[in-house]
Amino acid sequence: MLKFLRRIRQNLIIEGNGRRYFFYAIGEIILVVLGILIAVQINNLNENRKDSILEREYLTRLREDINFDIKWIHDYILDRYERKVESLENGKANYQNKYVIKDTLQFLQDIGYGGVFGNASWNLSNNTYNELINTGNLRNIKNNKIRTEIINYYEYAHSIENSSKIYISGYVNFVNSITAFNTNNPGFISDFDQKLLLKLIKTEEYYRLANSELTLAHRISDWAKIIEDNAEKLMMSIDSQLDD
Repeated sequence: MLKFLRRIRQNLIIEGNGRRYFFYAIGEIILVVLGILIAVQINNLNENRKDSILEREYLTRLREDINFDIKWIHDYILDRYERKVESLENGKANYQNKYVIKDTLQFLQDIGYGGVFGNASWNLSNNTYNELINTGNLRNIKNNKIRTEIINYYEYAHSIENSSKIYISGYVNFVNSITAFNTNNPGFISDFDQKLLLKLIKTEEYYRLANSELTLAHRISDWAKIIEDNAEKLMMSIDSQLDD
């Protein structure tokens, strides 16, 4: 094509036909501009295709992270909440002489169970979100509504993580200072520690800590339900986007 155009240009120059050469030059410029525009358009289409693939990858990974969060919230908090509360209430009732201990070891194990998720630490998965923020690739999420939902979800979860640390009661440290917890033998409490723990849970200090731990349990449970609700809504939005 270039050789053909070059041959026409040379012939026009030899003929000395200025008018025809002028129109030829205009036509050649138009062809060059059209070629550039087509190349730019093709490049844009390729970039858009790459962006679309990357967006789907990120949305898929975010969905996996959020699904992990829902499972973790249930396994670590919501599915343990009722037993935790019951254990703490029984400990308080024992202090008030309203609870009859039938199995000492089981009762003291339940006292220890009252401290589950008492360190108020959250293990939510934010790897993909952090990557989106750190790389600037959050802009690849083209849907403004979903992008806003993603930001709101992780900002709320982060604020809950920080707020939870303020409300740690000290219950876990109190119980663990009396009887050491061994992951290889979690139900073991020595005879000496059993006697000491029975004595100390009759003190006002324990009663106050149990109340504080109950307050923490209710608060953590409420926050977990909100995060779960936000997670499920975000997953629905992501699923809708991925199905398009």
